Amino acid sequence: MKGKNWAWIAGAVMMAGMLFLFSCQNSQFNRGKYAIIMKSRNNWYNELASEGFKQAVEDAGKNCIVLYPDHPSAQEQIHLIQNLIDEKVEAIAVAANDEYALTPVLTQAREKGISVITLDADVEAGSRSIYISPVDARELGKELVREVDRICGHSGQWGILSAGSRSANQNEWIYMMKQELQNLEYRDLRLVDIAYGEGEYEKAAEKANLMLETYPDLKVMCCLSTEGIKAAADVVKARGQASKVKVIGLGLPDQMEEYVGSDPEDICPVLYIWNPMDLGRVAGYVCLELSEGRIEERGDQELLLGGRTYPMDYGHDGGLEVIAGEPIKVDSENIGYWKDQI
Repeated sequence: MKGKNWAWIAGAVMMAGMLFLFSCQNSQFNRGKYAIIMKSRNNWYNELASEGFKQAVEDAGKNCIVLYPDHPSAQEQIHLIQNLIDEKVEAIAVAANDEYALTPVLTQAREKGISVITLDADVEAGSRSIYISPVDARELGKELVREVDRICGHSGQWGILSAGSRSANQNEWIYMMKQELQNLEYRDLRLVDIAYGEGEYEKAAEKANLMLETYPDLKVMCCLSTEGIKAAADVVKARGQASKVKVIGLGLPDQMEEYVGSDPEDICPVLYIWNPMDLGRVAGYVCLELSEGRIEERGDQELLLGGRTYPMDYGHDGGLEVIAGEPIKVDSENIGYWKDQI
């Protein structure tokens, strides 16, 4: 009888030990989750950025959660963030569909000890730690206006096709373009319309059609999103206006290859892009460093991320910002190269 009691006690101790070990492992697993939420699903740009983030996180031995709202809305992103708070993830990186609507839920996440950053599109500075900007907004604005001016022959009508009307990055780029337009050299350019496709191909195509119908003398449509530039180019082609209206802006070389060229019948003389994978990777590195306390939240410092140095400074809104890269100019001379790189 005494032997059976000892056997029972030994078994109980072993079982308790196994439960404790499982509990520790499970706790470590939960504490190692890093999440990224982009603006929408079925968007190649978003998928590339997510892949870069995932690589950085998993290379560090952590677990990555990649989420997309079914539609590019703030409400769907809020729901996803609330679920991540419940999961007690280490960090959340989000490309915001709305600069202001995400503030309460992101503030809640930070109060729960979750590191919060933004990438590609920012929120109010107080509701996140660091914004990962894909490029310098001022320089991008200058480049786009210069190209519009060149293609228009320094005079004429042009329009902007943006994505979300409440998207911080889109609005900042438009603001910088308007600032550049104040220079006297652009006095004969007429910005006649700013339309919003709200991050959806079909809606962008509808807005592009409407702009062309409303302004028959339009020379250039400058598009600020990958789905927008593709939709606008498709519309111009379908309307048979390739020799009259040119489409430029931000796009992916692989999606735009058929339209890029320097001949009169080519719809897209030039487009700009940065490497979305690099943007995602930098966001992943920052999340890892931030959640593990290796980043001081102050400006005027340099971060060593993935073997490369990135300056961190205060952005226009007073929040901390890291610029992940530079705009890449893609035209008929180099599209073959960049198609294979991005």
